[in-house]
Amino acid sequence: MDRLAAGVIKLDSNIEESRCNTAVTEPMPITTDIPVYEDTARYDLWIKLILGTVLAATLTPLVLTSPENNAGYLVSLGTAVFVILLFWSIMPRRFQIFEDRLRIVLGKPFAINIRLSNISEAHLASGAKALISRGMRLATSTSSVVEIVRKKGLNITISPQSGDAFVRKLNHAIESALP
Repeated sequence: MDRLAAGVIKLDSNIEESRCNTAVTEPMPITTDIPVYEDTARYDLWIKLILGTVLAATLTPLVLTSPENNAGYLVSLGTAVFVILLFWSIMPRRFQIFEDRLRIVLGKPFAINIRLSNISEAHLASGAKALISRGMRLATSTSSVVEIVRKKGLNITISPQSGDAFVRKLNHAIESALP
């Protein structure tokens, strides 16, 4: 019994020793999940009207269909739920700049993460880029359009509330992230 107790004590002391040695000889990488800069998405009146019209067109059959007509009611309900979930999941909410990546926050739990090492530059773009551009268009405003030029993959257009400040912070983070 004493041997067993001594073995347990010895084992515990070895674990503590190895933890101390590891902490001293191998520095742990510091990773933070706190954004360096964050901005919300800007929504113009035109995009709000389009979204509202599509939702109204989807919900109208649901209101007009009587619950006695089970098939029609269920199809209308399913369509309405699908459209609402689709808009919720693909419309941008926030744009976060971290030390190593840009995160475009969509409806929970969805987000797009882009490594800063994969971004060539970010610049303000014309309002037309919000509507017509090659790449992924997540811009929801024609007055605040930022184009993110990627080294690999599709370019992305977004609409942060403060386009100038966002471009400055993102370009600074890109330069700081370079090895």
